[in-house]
This record gives sequence, structure tokens and C-alpha cells, in this order.
Amino acid sequence: MAKLMVMIVSGPDQSAKVKAGLGFSIVAKQSAELEDVKLCFFADGVEVLTETHRTHFAKLVDKIQELDIVTIACQMHAEQKGIADEIRRVDPQIDLHYVGADLVKAVTEGYEMVSF
Repeated sequence: MAKLMVMIVSGPDQSAKVKAGLGFSIVAKQSAELEDVKLCFFADGVEVLTETHRTHFAKLVDKIQELDIVTIACQMHAEQKGIADEIRRVDPQIDLHYVGADLVKAVTEGYEMVSF
């Protein structure tokens, strides 16, 4: 069976792309066709998790957490933007860390990468 890693690389200013990626993650997880679904907030996507923007996407992010979709976020990008501590405070369920090794591992484990 296929495995999927959804990458949210668009920032909150590209709301339609972010919502499409989050919604696709939910549909994919609910499908019996996939073995596993993971989600990664990367590049400008980490800004979605800030207090200012999280509420705009709350319904989708909450559903992702309800479905136990493994969700990680890139600490390096968050640090570059000065928002790492805020993300940890606003949404402690998001695993914020340096994700490069995770992405390489996902590729070697056969995950298909889809970015929004």
C-alpha cells in the first residue's frame, strides 16, 4: 500500500493552498487505500501554526489531530522566522524539530511527497 507525506510549504497568505493540503491530508487518512499519512509544515508553512494564523485553519488542524495524523514542523524555518517558541506554546501537539532526517527517512521508506 502507498504511504503519503503531505508538505505544507505555503504560508498563511496562500490560504487556499494551505486548506487544500490540510483537507487532502484528512481525506487521505480516512481512505482505506493508503497505509499511512503524515503531515509536515515546512518553509513558509510553519507560519500557519502561529497564534495569529492558527485560528484561521483551526477546524482542519483540529481534525488532523483528532485523526492522529503524525504532524511535524520544521524548527529551522520556525527559528529563522522567530516563531519557534510561539508554535510550541500555541500548539504543543505539533512535533517541532529539525525535520531534514525525517524527510529523508520518509523517502527511503517509500512515502510519496505531495506539497501544497
